[in-house]
Amino acid sequence: MKQQMKMVLELDDLQCKNYMELHGEELFSMMLANLGSPDGELRDELIYRLVVKLISGQHLKTDQLLHATNEIATAQYLFAAIGERDSDSVFIRSFATLWLTVLLWLDKEHPFMSSELRSEVMEKSATYLVQEQDIRGFVDGKGWAHSIAHGADLMSMIASHPAAEKRLIPTILEGVASCFWKGGVYTDDEDERLTAIFISLARKDYPEEVLIEWVEQVFDKLDKNASSQSQSFYQARTNIMQFMKTLYFALKKYKHYPKLQSTASFFIQKWQNA
Repeated sequence: MKQQMKMVLELDDLQCKNYMELHGEELFSMMLANLGSPDGELRDELIYRLVVKLISGQHLKTDQLLHATNEIATAQYLFAAIGERDSDSVFIRSFATLWLTVLLWLDKEHPFMSSELRSEVMEKSATYLVQEQDIRGFVDGKGWAHSIAHGADLMSMIASHPAAEKRLIPTILEGVASCFWKGGVYTDDEDERLTAIFISLARKDYPEEVLIEWVEQVFDKLDKNASSQSQSFYQARTNIMQFMKTLYFALKKYKHYPKLQSTASFFIQKWQNA
């Protein structure tokens, strides 16, 4: 299987098109079935790279795309053993989010989903960050899990999609806020990936006032837990401060949401030496 995928990855566009016409059904089914393999090379370096190549090159038939979309947004993939920590099921969930991100990207560029399917996929996906509890980044011997970063990529794609319903954004924001309190401190650029969600919202002119209120609520929860002086409080404080600093500079760079910038700056300074 690995040799076959390595060979397809090396094909040029025309060769790939011809190969997929002859062997595409078998190959794509095999890729989907092994999307979350604990074998890092197979999962990340081969299957994921190849699905990006096939989707971006439009080498998959519409029925294959629809089948994958329907399969992935389920308890067998996106929510496989959701809530577990430190098990290999995280690779299935995390790479399901990456596949859905690429599929929604294609749907944004070249719509192939029905409005009903698109709405269903986005609604289910919006709850992912709230539910995910395994926050590992790199796993020795198995490669990247990176569930929070990959989940953030999916949320950012939903937020940027022209067909995204505004009613989903509060759920996505709830998911971002929940990430600060899942235990542990993020060290693998999760803050940057979560911040990208807000840049997507800014480009869609999502109401700034709603996001300011969200920031205030994030710090309000932190304030309410400050008296505990617990490990979970300090971990959350570190996560929140790192995220807010990243958000502030991202908004400054792209010249978005000046009032949100000021709000973030106010709380960063308040908590900097607290």
